[in-house]
Amino acid sequence: MKVTLIQPPIEDFYSTPIRFYPLGLLYAARVLQRAGCEVEVLDTLTPPRKKQLPYPADFEYLKPYFENNPLLFNGYYRFGLDDDAILSKVKESKPDLVGISSNFTAYFDNVARLAQKLKAELDVPVFIGGHHATAFANEIRQKCSAIDYVLTGPAEDAVPEMLSTVHNMSCKKPDWQDLIPAHELVTGDNYRLSCRNIVSLTATRGCPYKCEFCSIHNMFGRKMEYREPHRVLSEMQWCYENKNTRIFNFEDDNLSFHHTWFEQLLDLIRSDRTLKDIELSAMNGLCISSLNPPLLEKMADAGCRYLNLSLVTQDQNLRENLERPRYSDLENVVETAQKLGLVVTVHIILGLPGQTYDEIKGSIDYLHDLGVLVGPSVFYIPPASEIYQKLTISSSLLSKWMLYRSSAFAIETEQLTRDQLIELFVYARQKYLIEKERSITHASSG
Repeated sequence: MKVTLIQPPIEDFYSTPIRFYPLGLLYAARVLQRAGCEVEVLDTLTPPRKKQLPYPADFEYLKPYFENNPLLFNGYYRFGLDDDAILSKVKESKPDLVGISSNFTAYFDNVARLAQKLKAELDVPVFIGGHHATAFANEIRQKCSAIDYVLTGPAEDAVPEMLSTVHNMSCKKPDWQDLIPAHELVTGDNYRLSCRNIVSLTATRGCPYKCEFCSIHNMFGRKMEYREPHRVLSEMQWCYENKNTRIFNFEDDNLSFHHTWFEQLLDLIRSDRTLKDIELSAMNGLCISSLNPPLLEKMADAGCRYLNLSLVTQDQNLRENLERPRYSDLENVVETAQKLGLVVTVHIILGLPGQTYDEIKGSIDYLHDLGVLVGPSVFYIPPASEIYQKLTISSSLLSKWMLYRSSAFAIETEQLTRDQLIELFVYARQKYLIEKERSITHASSG
């Protein structure tokens, strides 16, 4: 059986290319290959391309804010191939089965529209999988009849079940720790950051913390699971030699949780003779409480150049209400990282229920005074999270999946209006640019 897996286009005010690497599809591809399928991956997002679109009707309220403000967004775009080009490419492949990645609730309209066109033009079975598919499986079946199967959970569980029950194919569920994504199915030069080839990979799964706004447990659970460090190293070596990869982006949700395991991995990378002049990235997998000076030294020595940390909010009471892990050493972590030459970004959320204008502004000022880049993320409706059921918002807003994104500024609370949210976002961006310019000046003078 021939299977085409598609990373669909997205439509938004901005894109994040470092997130484009289709890691989930490559895991699904490997599982399908092990079942005897012929697989190809069609990534419609790469090479990067974009086309400006009119504001959708649901976003008209943003025009007065965004227009003529250089610190906000300058237009609404489609990132990726147009649907006709996608259909043409899929027709050429003549697949027996088509799968579409559906990770983000806000972009489901693109997935549904593509599924409908594929069904009409090719009349082949269409399935979807990913975080959004897992969170809203029942609702998706009701919304889009063109989608034949909605896969929930990790690929190594969901794909064999589909092949067995629907196509009567015998397919043993693989152990994900032994599963290497099918990196060979995508072109290395299509994924670049700072003129260097980049891949994404995972070394761990799960997260034991219970942050109310996070939904990772819905896909991977709360139990931490680890790959053998030498297997991770082998994957990196293969990508280095065969894809000219020089930046390795770990998509783990809590990469540094287990010190002994993480140090073993770092030691292997540091001592390896193959991996030269590489850079390591972990945009969402480093918890402040898990870091200390010796570990940061090993990270820097292994190739970390940037440190991304999540503060969420400076308010300790609010952090406890959200069940964030405790920590008291952010300033020590930042100071150590800066001495090691790491560029530190600390991310906060704007607009969580219970947050006030003054608290958010105070968090921004506090981080700016530490000399770090402030990464603001506007709170949006997080499917399958603990806080999802607690949100006091209208059923009309809940039903509009398109608004489940930071750039929508969709959620107003008793403490924060949309005007205030946007004002705080612009303020954080100003602080970010000031610190970025200071860092560049400091690096040039050094």
